Amino acid sequence: EKLKAMLDPVELVIRRKVGEQNALYGSVTNADVADALEQKGFQIEKRKIHMDDHIKKLGDFDIPIRLFKDVTAVVKLKVEAETEA
Repeated sequence: EKLKAMLDPVELVIRRKVGEQNALYGSVTNADVADALEQKGFQIEKRKIHMDDHIKKLGDFDIPIRLFKDVTAVVKLKVEAETEA
């Protein structure tokens, strides 16, 4: 419950290269979400991150994370275009 309360307000931003019609080169997977969470100090196993499918477009997504049998947190994920530096 404590971890859920800590995770619910979390907002992640993942940047990817995009091509025609803002389609991503590659996709955003639960492993990418786990890495982004780790950078914010959360150790979450990628198998606990439940995504219906890999994300292949830009936008905002709600990502459910099943912490325990009856406890699911939801983090907000924003997929943005990677800008050339």
